[in-house]
Amino acid sequence: MSWVNAIVQGLLLGGLYALFATGLSLLFGVMRVTNLAHGDLAVAAAYLAVALAPVLGLGLWAFVLVVPLFAGFGYVLQRSLIQASLDRGPLTTLLVTFGLSVVIENLLLEMFTADSHSLDTGTLSSGSLRLSGQISVGYLSLTIFALAVAVLLGLQFMLSRTATGRLIRAVADDREAARLSGVGYRHVFGVAAAIAFATLALAGLAFGMYSSFAPSSGTGRLLFAFEAVVIGGLGSLWGTLAGGIVLGVAQAVGGQVNLSYSVIAGHLVFLAVLALRPEGLTGRLRAAPSRAAGRLRASWLGVRERAGYEIATIVDRVSDIRLPRARAASRTSRPGGTSWRLRVSRAIAALPVRTTGASYGGLRVSRAGRRFGWPGLAVAAIVAVLAFLPYLVYSGTTDTLVNLFILLTMASTWNLLAGYAGLVSVGQQAFVGLGAYLVLVLAQGGFDPFAAIPLAAVGCGAAALAISFLVFRLRGGYFAVATWVVADVCQLVVSRFASLGGGTGAALPGLSGVDPGVLSALTYWAALTVAVVVLVTVYLVLRTRLGLALTAIRDDEAGARGVGVRVARAQRIVYVIAALGCGAAGALLIVSQLNVEPASAFSVRWSAQMIFVTVIGGIGSIEGPVLGTILFFVLQQSLAQYGAWYLVILGAVAIAVAIWTPRGLWGLLAPRLRTPLFPTGYQTSPTLSGT
Repeated sequence: MSWVNAIVQGLLLGGLYALFATGLSLLFGVMRVTNLAHGDLAVAAAYLAVALAPVLGLGLWAFVLVVPLFAGFGYVLQRSLIQASLDRGPLTTLLVTFGLSVVIENLLLEMFTADSHSLDTGTLSSGSLRLSGQISVGYLSLTIFALAVAVLLGLQFMLSRTATGRLIRAVADDREAARLSGVGYRHVFGVAAAIAFATLALAGLAFGMYSSFAPSSGTGRLLFAFEAVVIGGLGSLWGTLAGGIVLGVAQAVGGQVNLSYSVIAGHLVFLAVLALRPEGLTGRLRAAPSRAAGRLRASWLGVRERAGYEIATIVDRVSDIRLPRARAASRTSRPGGTSWRLRVSRAIAALPVRTTGASYGGLRVSRAGRRFGWPGLAVAAIVAVLAFLPYLVYSGTTDTLVNLFILLTMASTWNLLAGYAGLVSVGQQAFVGLGAYLVLVLAQGGFDPFAAIPLAAVGCGAAALAISFLVFRLRGGYFAVATWVVADVCQLVVSRFASLGGGTGAALPGLSGVDPGVLSALTYWAALTVAVVVLVTVYLVLRTRLGLALTAIRDDEAGARGVGVRVARAQRIVYVIAALGCGAAGALLIVSQLNVEPASAFSVRWSAQMIFVTVIGGIGSIEGPVLGTILFFVLQQSLAQYGAWYLVILGAVAIAVAIWTPRGLWGLLAPRLRTPLFPTGYQTSPTLSGT
């Protein structure tokens, strides 16, 4: 009977997960927005109830005020930050919501400390309905399940039977047609966001009544909501309920076997559904677009999206175009019926990848490059000085630079993954942790820890190759959160091995007899070498056919497929390369700290730092992560005394940069310097006839 009771409790828990997933599913269904701050916003709603209850004396009925407040907040947030990020593109939306997640979590940490809280429900939380000797149903769990069903029924009725609901569905189906019909789609998006935030607030309050919560609880709520949506089927409200129930039962059954198996059991069920039925339990599988369909869509969208081959760099970046007069003329005239901008695009689209120069319609298109001039000499001199630095400064300085090189390594590979391949991963900490633990395993087997660094990187690359066949079944924001789930699974699995120290971690053997000064210098040189190798590798990759294919995929995946780019193959290669870099960074991490523990090695803060460094410095450029890493360490050293506030400030800056300066600081500097340190694209110049 205990197993039956576990299943019953899992069914009721599924109602809570479905309630969490409803707002996430609604936002994605209407606006194609995956809100990475979903869990943190729900926790913020619970904290708002905690703050209001003593003041207003509302007690259990605090949700009467919290839910409308969050509905209004959702409307305002959508019309400001979310809509601004939507106008920039899906990548910007993911970055903005992730930055919002970090800001909210650290604000809650500063305002309410790390202590756990809960909402007092009186006898509702302690009372239960006994069905038999070993089976009982808690009144609170039953109430939450009934609330989830009522919310889903209400949403279903609203979307299908009311004018507002039909308007929301119409805008979700075809935004342009709705706009041409006179519908203010931005207002409709705001209404949909208000409804989603109201359900999110209900979920947060229900969670606060069901269990205790802390500022860091949002991550788990986001993952569970996401898993419920994917298991049930994307775009299906009742599928969300089914997915929540399946997830809740899986966790309850896992907890019945062993309490520590509860969360990982749910993750494993999610991965199994993703592997066997990626469309979900109630969804329908969407066939991948054929090459003919991709070619047709590419033709409709125009040459810019179809080609993708560095058009974003050549046409949009003024610094890369050496034709000021032609550029000015292109705004006012169309010689021969074709604008200069379109002629550039056609030239790039028709350019063979290996061609170093060709003439098209009066324009010469050639690979951007230069001799080994002053920028190359400057970079070589900086590397030489850095290599000699252990002889000039104390070990404390080199230890700080080791951390800088580790972050630069991670950020450079994440930039290649997101800025060029269009794959926003917030789960790269999986390979950071795996790299650290692979070094630990090899060192326990007798390997020298420094010699184990490249082996650990290769091991992470092999793991990424296998993982890619799972996570590549999802796209956009769902891909991002799927990588996060994989990282969580890796942490939970590693924590189960007593030989690796379990949940408390272990010390790294093999370096105890090395002089501390020598060890510090060796670690520094290893970190510098890895950072330089990664930067050179990224540069060389972007100078190849693969680099052009990645840019085409980033601009328009369907268009790239239409002109013959092997999209999945290119993205998988980059995913493996990014894992190699993060694995090497994790290996350096354990060597520099001489110990490792799961919670730190697999922490999402690594992905947060990668993302912020890349966004602030300049995503889609090799120089951006370098500049962003330097700025990050300056801010960290300056604001470290303020605790979590520096993360709040960093998150706010990243949000502002992603929306209003999407190319980051390097995007502001590059037009003034007019000399890229790492030229990887094409440039245009006039031919005699074109002049």
